[in-house]
Amino acid sequence: MVTEGTRVADARGVLRGKVVRVFGPVARPYLSIRPQRVPAPAEGAALLGAGLLIE
Repeated sequence: MVTEGTRVADARGVLRGKVVRVFGPVARPYLSIRPQRVPAPAEGAALLGAGLLIE
């Protein structure tokens, strides 16, 4: 189970941020993630819908 404060990384292992909110159905919750830093517009667009890994 993912909890608030859990760190998340991308597929390359680069830390992307922390979980700030868990919401939605218990079986398949949604996560709101606060980025480690503000991404450039193109970088942010590439992250939308991308898979992230829980550390």
